[in-house]
Amino acid sequence: MRIAHTSDWHAGRIFKQVPRLPELANVLSNFGDDLERERIDVLLMSGDVFDSGAPTAEAERIVFGFFKRVGRAGIQTVVIAGNHDSRARLDAWGALTELVDVRVVGRPRSATDGGLLAIATRSGEKALVAAVPFAAPRDLVSALQMAEDDTTSKQRYAEGMRAIVSNVTAPFDPGAVNLLMLHTHLVGAVLSGSEREVHLGDEWAATPQALPATAHYIALGHIHKPQRINAPAPAEYAGSPLQMDFGEEGEDKGWVLVGAQPGQPVTIERVPYRGGTPLLRVTASLPELERDAATLAARGHLWVTVPLAAPDPDLSTRVRRLLPNAVKVQAELPKTDQTIASVPAPGASPRDLYRAYYTEAHQTPPSDEILEAFDALRESVAEA
Repeated sequence: MRIAHTSDWHAGRIFKQVPRLPELANVLSNFGDDLERERIDVLLMSGDVFDSGAPTAEAERIVFGFFKRVGRAGIQTVVIAGNHDSRARLDAWGALTELVDVRVVGRPRSATDGGLLAIATRSGEKALVAAVPFAAPRDLVSALQMAEDDTTSKQRYAEGMRAIVSNVTAPFDPGAVNLLMLHTHLVGAVLSGSEREVHLGDEWAATPQALPATAHYIALGHIHKPQRINAPAPAEYAGSPLQMDFGEEGEDKGWVLVGAQPGQPVTIERVPYRGGTPLLRVTASLPELERDAATLAARGHLWVTVPLAAPDPDLSTRVRRLLPNAVKVQAELPKTDQTIASVPAPGASPRDLYRAYYTEAHQTPPSDEILEAFDALRESVAEA
């Protein structure tokens, strides 16, 4: 049985005011080609299909179009909800996607209530897929327990995850390919920095020891950095198909290709995604940027740092005229022996608060022109 594992698409994500959906559409188109070429039997999508619980129509169109395509290719797909997804929304459209062999599990369920799916491939092979979507702390630990004892509540979360996993994997069959899907943070996973921080941290993490040795493969989602986890059975975070933030600069993104058969160890390899736009940090002077503009314009989404002798309020505009693909621009000013700090008095006006912010950020007070521009902008926003 040939299995593909993908995760964390975040369809509809906007990064530094740049829509990433066209990139994802390109990646999914190439991914579909790969799945057909590799004659994949089962596709596992381990959560965060969308970047929000209310995705745009265009994001849904691209995602549904992909699932329709792989269904027509004879591929059986299982999708679980991530922390960015709306569980109710995924459960709702899952009732229709079964028409193209896409099964969706939006919320944690028992094995007898849809948490364990039996999949028959086109060659007649059998897979059992235990599906565990994202479980928020409030799902497993009551508000009263959280308030009473912080340490105990975190232990109860880990114990709750262990109980869920135990329930859905208990019926695993030695004569089938047994697969476990989880959208969660496991202790020891290396973060990229672009994950939603409120759902991360060891305090709300499950333990790898809670995972069963009876699984042929464990498909993990939630962490964007592709990595293998030390667990009782082969376990991988597929990672995101796009570099989601500059903390992922240089990461090689790829989906996981698994070969499995009952009673035998699996084979695992990474297959690179194609079509994403890389993120790159660049440090250069304005003359150097002007000289290399043609080359840098084709390098991807840029974070540009410009060394300056003094603050330049027009720096961002000047850099973006040269490099429209610069999504972040910052100045690198000479280090001083003493940091200039401006502390506004209690009840300070918005202008004084901005003056304090500007002084600390740029190590020099703002000019009268900048303050007047701030006042004008604030007034226009207030009127709107």
